[in-house]
This record gives sequence, structure tokens and C-alpha cells, in this order.
Amino acid sequence: MSNLENIIDKILADGKREAQEINDESQKNNQEIIDSMIKNANEEKDRILDKAKRESLMLKERKISEAELKVRDEKLKAKRQILDKVFVLAKERLVKMDENTYITFLKQSLANIDLKGSEVLLVPEKFIEVVEKSGIYSNVSRNEFIESGFQLKDGNIMINHSFESLVDFGREDLEVEIARELFQE
Repeated sequence: MSNLENIIDKILADGKREAQEINDESQKNNQEIIDSMIKNANEEKDRILDKAKRESLMLKERKISEAELKVRDEKLKAKRQILDKVFVLAKERLVKMDENTYITFLKQSLANIDLKGSEVLLVPEKFIEVVEKSGIYSNVSRNEFIESGFQLKDGNIMINHSFESLVDFGREDLEVEIARELFQE
């Protein structure tokens, strides 16, 4: 039986050796698969991180742009409010004009208008006496008044030189100049 034992031992040894070779080959294949999966996972991780960085930069730039636009809009809104206030103050000051300044304004304005003589002059009630005394115009209404400036009526035709309408009419041209002065731009 020693021959049989030798054969069995040899078969067992060959089986162990073959099992070890299969095990070694299996571990080698397993490691290659694991290494390949790790490599693929790292590549995917890098792609995801690159994409996230690009997206975060785009988001950051968009937020900065939105903030800059909001600041610009707020500045424009504040400037618009200041300009509105300037024109309101101008109208208020013109309404509070003293008699001498008003008479000078009226003389200069009437001199630049082609009058027929049939027009009725409407002035603020507080200036009727001084206008009549000045002799600037002969047909001054004592029944109708305006708040500021003057108006000329001839039937259905009205020439409006109220300070409010004059300021509003000239506002577009004046705004640029006033803004340049106020905001030094």
C-alpha cells in the first residue's frame, strides 16, 4: 500500500498545487478587477468634481452678475428719486417766486410770443395787482387764475406757460445736465 499511499499523496499534492494555482490566479484576476473598478471610480469622481467645479463657477459668476445688476438698478432708482426731488423742488421754488422776478419772467416770456392782442392773460391771483400796475399786458383776467407762471387764452386756444408745464416740458433736456452736475458722471 505504500504505492497507493504514494499515489494518493501525489494526487493530493498535485490537487493542492492546482488549487493553489487556481486560488493565486483567482486572486490575481480579482485584484485586476478591483484595480480596474477603482480606476474607473476615480475617473468618474474626477469627472464629477470637474463638472461640479465648472457648475459652481458658473453659478458664482451668475450670482455676482445678478448682484451687480441689482446694485446698478438700486443706484439708478436712487438717482431717479433724486432727480424727481430736484424737479419737485424747482417747481416749488418757482411757485414761491417774488413779484420782481415774476414780472421780469413775464416780460421776457411775452416778448417771445407772437400776440394778436385778443388773448386774455391768466396769472396767479397774488400777482394780478402788480401785473396790472406794470402795464405789461392790458387784458388780464380777474376771474380765472393759475397756480404759477401764466396762460394766454384766445377762444379755444390756450398757450400754457405754467411753471409746472414748462419744467415738465424741459425735463428731458435738463435731466442729463442736472444728472451730470449732481452725480459727476
